[in-house]
Amino acid sequence: MPKRSRTKRFVRSAFDAACRLAPSALLGVVAGCSTTPADFKITDVIQTTSGPVQGRQTAQLDEFLGIPYAAPPVGNLRWRPPAPVTSSRTTLRATQFAPTCAQAPRGAFASPSVSEDCLYLNVFTSRNTTSSHRPVMVWIHGGGLFSGESNDYDASALVRAGAIVVTFNYRVGALGFLSQPALDAEGHAYANYGLMDQQAALRWVQANIAAFGGDPRNVTIFGQSGGGTSVIAQIASPTAAGLFQRAIVQSGTRVTPYTRKEALDAGMALASAAGCPDQSAKCLRALDVRQILKYQGKIARYLGTHYPVTDGTIITHTAQQAFETGAFNRVPIINGLVADEQAFFMPEILMHAPPLTAAGYERFLAAFGTTSRASLQGIYPLKAYANPSEAEIAAAQDLKICTARYLDRNWSKFVPVYAYSFDDRRAPSYFPPVSYRMGAYHTAELQYLFPLFHGGAGTAHPLDGAQQNLADLMARDWVRFSASGAPSDSWSHYSASAGNVMHFNTDISAIRTGYGEESHCALWEPIALGASN
Repeated sequence: MPKRSRTKRFVRSAFDAACRLAPSALLGVVAGCSTTPADFKITDVIQTTSGPVQGRQTAQLDEFLGIPYAAPPVGNLRWRPPAPVTSSRTTLRATQFAPTCAQAPRGAFASPSVSEDCLYLNVFTSRNTTSSHRPVMVWIHGGGLFSGESNDYDASALVRAGAIVVTFNYRVGALGFLSQPALDAEGHAYANYGLMDQQAALRWVQANIAAFGGDPRNVTIFGQSGGGTSVIAQIASPTAAGLFQRAIVQSGTRVTPYTRKEALDAGMALASAAGCPDQSAKCLRALDVRQILKYQGKIARYLGTHYPVTDGTIITHTAQQAFETGAFNRVPIINGLVADEQAFFMPEILMHAPPLTAAGYERFLAAFGTTSRASLQGIYPLKAYANPSEAEIAAAQDLKICTARYLDRNWSKFVPVYAYSFDDRRAPSYFPPVSYRMGAYHTAELQYLFPLFHGGAGTAHPLDGAQQNLADLMARDWVRFSASGAPSDSWSHYSASAGNVMHFNTDISAIRTGYGEESHCALWEPIALGASN
């Protein structure tokens, strides 16, 4: 990077930091600072463990944006557990989002970033309430653990329903989930740095949320996609014990083990390719972040398809070991899927490529192993579907249903579980038109909890009246579960024998039984657990 560009970036970063720390009395005085818009007012000062903060008042909410919950993981703190924030007496002007964690792709979950100074959170709360002990909902964003940001989630609907909502950034990709011999041997917890960040944010909530009107003894973690995988991992993590009292998993279906050898091999390959053939920690920490993002593909691929690696501290068991034996944090759980998950993952969406071909569908089936491929070809013959895309969507949905059912069955032996399926196949799509029916695609339910969600690259579309009614119902159920551990009177505990699942739709939302009975789970469940051939 040219010296002038580096200097310019440093000056801009320093100036932005100065603006964020400017006292509220100087708003609009410091030339060049991004001041709070005229239609916002500044909140009262809130005292936190790292210093006083002031947020902004909107028409509905008090918003406290960009509060640091850990020290910037830069320099010698790269690939180390999150360190405490240095306390300050200066009031932080928490009126704008902080930088997104470093990531390469532009996609549904975020835009590219090269910032490693990104461990910040946001608090959304209502002024129009007399309660000082509201349930707290901590959102873990999606993005396959290699992308995503906290900025895209409008918390107003959940706040109106009675919750305080916290969103935050955490390290993703190789910066958040690297296992490599030199780093792993330094004597600190390793590999799952992004999960450690999530726990640091939860510890901040425990220490500070009461000052915002929340109850630190009534915290729900919830997340979608990679955030759902994160929630599953935190349910299993011994170091997360006591940091939350409920959990909601949305489209979290990654339980296939990511082995220690696979993680180390990917980490060593990254080091060599990025410019550290000596595999030294010193060299790795000196790498330009762009080099890391450029060569992290193999690590990102594992993160997007596997359960986090067992490191012995943060994750001590595989998902199968933890959940079949009850070795997990025993809290009430909501767990569910959308009805057409794979529609999001087709080449037309992910790669802006032509529609999936018959050969592409065969490659999809072949990825599950030679023995499984023959069975899958018989169960999901291409001729039974309008096109290869719809064939893949059908097959992949059964895999995900069987994974969700596996989790429901095992968790429900030890804790109350509420299972759901989001079935609104008319959900607005924020993608360009494609050659197949999007239906209830992966991420479709987010706009029903976070108004006008459209990801990092999409275009928002409003819900119609029936969809808004469904959105209100879901927000109420999510918040009621967060407050009491039960979403609604009509939503019963999951029973493995009944297979009872709440189906959310615009015409009627109701419990149906027999979930997964026609999804060929005898075939799919071993595949989900990594036992296919």
